[in-house]
Parts: sequence; C-alpha cells; structure tokens
Amino acid sequence: MKAQASIIGIAVAALALTPALAFAKGGPGGPGAGQPKDRAQVERGQRDMDRDRLHDRDRISNPQKDRDRVQDRTHAPDNAKFGDHDIYGGAMMTEQERNQYREQLRLIGSDEQKRTQFLAQHREKMQTRAKAKGIALDDKDDSGPSE
Repeated sequence: MKAQASIIGIAVAALALTPALAFAKGGPGGPGAGQPKDRAQVERGQRDMDRDRLHDRDRISNPQKDRDRVQDRTHAPDNAKFGDHDIYGGAMMTEQERNQYREQLRLIGSDEQKRTQFLAQHREKMQTRAKAKGIALDDKDDSGPSE
C-alpha cells in the first residue's frame, strides 16, 4: 500500500512538472513560443518606420508636392461633386452663378417644396436666357444635384 501511494505520488509530480519543463524548454506557451510573433512585430514596426522616414524625406525635399496632395484632398474641383451637366443650363452660367446655384441648393436642404420652387425658377431663367441667345436647351427632367 505504501509502495502504491509512492508510485501515485511520483506520477502526480511528473504530470505536474511536465508543463513546467515544456515552458523551460521553450515549447508551446514557453518563453521561445513568442519569439516568431515578436520578430514579425519588430519587422513590421521596422517597415513602418522605414516607410515613415521615406515619406518625411520626400515631404521635406518636395514640399510643393505635399501641399498639392493636401489641396487635392481638401479642395476638390467644383465639378467633382456637382458636374456642370447636372445643372440645367449650366453651360450658359458663369462659374460664380454655378457656385451660387449650388450654395442655394445646399441651403434649401431637404425641403422638397422650396427645392422644387427654386428649380422651377432656375429652369425659367435659363430658358429665357437660352431664348435670348438663340440656343435650344435640353428639356430633360432635372431635379438638381443630390447632396
């Protein structure tokens, strides 16, 4: 009986020490297990730093290019969102008139009654202008640019 208890004790101790030995050797979950992940993270971090360093160098060496890139993002051309083809009679309008037209539509917002009234007035104005110039306007159903 005493021998059986000793054998069980040794078996329990061996089972308890097995994970500790695997950890010490760098097995699953051990100190060596994190190394490939850590190395990948270090390499990824290094690539990011290299990319940032190159970006900074380019920005410093050519500041105009960076300003142009920022301006392109923040100041889209007027016809990027609302093309002149979306404005009834837009070809007969000056740039300032087109900008005023867009601003007025923006201010009207989603009030359908005001929007319809504004578009009808605009259509009439453009038809009068076209008639005075002897131009035939396309009579398409234009509800104006959507925002």
